[in-house]
Amino acid sequence: TVAPSTIMLEAQASDPDGTIVKVEFYQNDVKVGESTTSPYQYTLNYVAQGSYPFYAIATDNSGLQSTSATINFTVTTNQSPTVNSFT
Repeated sequence: TVAPSTIMLEAQASDPDGTIVKVEFYQNDVKVGESTTSPYQYTLNYVAQGSYPFYAIATDNSGLQSTSATINFTVTTNQSPTVNSFT
């Protein structure tokens, strides 16, 4: 995606013996948002150029937690077009 960018984070979470009470979204080890209803989503606006690792932590009604795998987003700058030939 091109900076400044909007990144929609979404996690699928379920609990076979209870309910999910929240899903928290992290960039590195910094919490950037949370969702308490399915679909579990959070939107980051005006994301600058860079590489961003994200993961989610789901918490159930008993307080047990599970952590997702980390995913990486890369935001680039807008590139100028090139002209290869002119006649």
